[in-house]
Amino acid sequence: MPPLPMPKRRTARTLPIRRTAVTHLPASGKKKDVIISEDDDDTDDSDATVSTNDGKGDDDDGGNNDAEDEGKDLHPDDLLLRAMSHKEDGNAHFKSGDYTSATRSYRKGTNLLKKLNKNNTGDEQVKNLLMTLQTNLSMVCYRQKKHRMSRDVAAKALAIDATNVKALYRRAVASRAMGDVDAAKSDLKTALNAEPNNVSVKKEWVSLKKSSEEQKKKEKARLQKAFSNKGGSLLYSDKEEEEKRKTRERAERKRKEKEAEELRKKEWEDECVRRMASDPPEEAISYEDWDKERKKKEEDEKKAREKARKEEQDRKRKERQRKNKENKKDDSDDDDELTEKELAMLRGYKKTSDGRTTSYFNREQTEHEKQLIGCIKPKRLEPQNSSGTNIPPPSPTTSVSSGGGGGAPVGSVWNQSGTTWEEKDTTDWCKKTLERCLLETTTAYYSESSNNDSTYVSVVTKVSDLTGDASVAIAGGKKRYIYDFHASLDYEIHDDAQETVASGTLKLPDVNSATTVDEDELEVEIFGWKKAPASAAAAAAEEEGEHRRAMVVQDVTECRKMLVQDVRKSVLKFVETFNANF
Repeated sequence: MPPLPMPKRRTARTLPIRRTAVTHLPASGKKKDVIISEDDDDTDDSDATVSTNDGKGDDDDGGNNDAEDEGKDLHPDDLLLRAMSHKEDGNAHFKSGDYTSATRSYRKGTNLLKKLNKNNTGDEQVKNLLMTLQTNLSMVCYRQKKHRMSRDVAAKALAIDATNVKALYRRAVASRAMGDVDAAKSDLKTALNAEPNNVSVKKEWVSLKKSSEEQKKKEKARLQKAFSNKGGSLLYSDKEEEEKRKTRERAERKRKEKEAEELRKKEWEDECVRRMASDPPEEAISYEDWDKERKKKEEDEKKAREKARKEEQDRKRKERQRKNKENKKDDSDDDDELTEKELAMLRGYKKTSDGRTTSYFNREQTEHEKQLIGCIKPKRLEPQNSSGTNIPPPSPTTSVSSGGGGGAPVGSVWNQSGTTWEEKDTTDWCKKTLERCLLETTTAYYSESSNNDSTYVSVVTKVSDLTGDASVAIAGGKKRYIYDFHASLDYEIHDDAQETVASGTLKLPDVNSATTVDEDELEVEIFGWKKAPASAAAAAAEEEGEHRRAMVVQDVTECRKMLVQDVRKSVLKFVETFNANF
């Protein structure tokens, strides 16, 4: 391809071209591409977490509209030069730390080149420059912590060249930042196959493998600790505590025995001193003889106490027998007079041993009978393991097994087989989860029409009037999810400039167990526009005519249709989460 001539002087209404930013093309046909250096580009992302942007929003304003105005009625050669100029501006903004301006410049250059690469039919010079702009834009989005946008921009670059190493690397680091490790590994493998000696790709691959191995080691150590019979295992903690308690008791007994022996030796020494100091002096006694005398003395004292206790018991028994004989004698003296005991029996009540007044027919249990019966208070049923130890109640995510399969218990402890009806209310949890799933619904629609190369993004901004209830029931050994909800959704549709071009309301009249079996069966009602796309279309009509206006309205309507489909998918995601957690 021959070198492009410098553009001729334009009239005053034509935007000037920065000649310092334009790079001449050599006769070989390959452009001398001026890109961000290795220190500023994404080949070394060690400082990728540093960002001077607050990270809010997913786009910059003024990118597409300015590019369309700038590229209007320009020759392809001029479009290419303008795109190169915007790339140089973006590089300068990036080096100065102005990521927002860098993003805007790269987007302008990208939108100018889209006109020259319809359906990926542009020449190599256009594709190479477009790839550079896309990969640089992906790197700037990553620096702004817009990881999802960084991944999507890199994916657009790969749509031009599926084996581009830099685009694969950009998408890999963005996917890893989003937690999608498998996708990152796949892109890095493809990049290494295409360019095995790329330092940045090899460094990221080693870092990813290292983090994965560390995660596996942590998981393995956690499982080993859980099933180990030593080292603080949860399964053997009770036995370990019992062994520690017994060890402490043995040590305490030994300490007390040692202290008692020291005290006895002190008493023996005092006894020896007393004997030798007596008048006349007595011969000192050995410790063994003294200890025998002490034990014999203690046994004699113990026998004396036992004898006194038996004598006291005999005295009390004889006293009771004497009183019983006197009571019988009093009863036989006068048959006409009733004793107090007989009067109480006639009244129909009596006194128990603890002083309570009760019915005469109430039989009082003896202490021996109470010990045989034991405690008869109601107790909570708890699951037990093979050793008879109670197992803590399961968490809500594992309390019910799906379908009662695999031999696992289906219901609670008292309903192991699941044959008895059992129901648990999950309304609050389901409302929060359904609302979160709906608010995460986002749809992007890219228009490829000849006059409207724009991307429209629709988001759910509010969930209102969410009513209904939900529960998990067990009957006949099977688990059933019962729910019935109604909700209204407010949504907005934004263009590339992050301006709201339309807004409206969707309604979910019936989200229940029957309508969520299939995505197409879920009914979504579409109400009229709160903000119709007429205002944005009117502005477009002033510039390009009624055809442009009709295309804007058509694109916004198509974006809304895609949002309805994604809302249905969000409801099915809620159902899957519900099934997985209960």
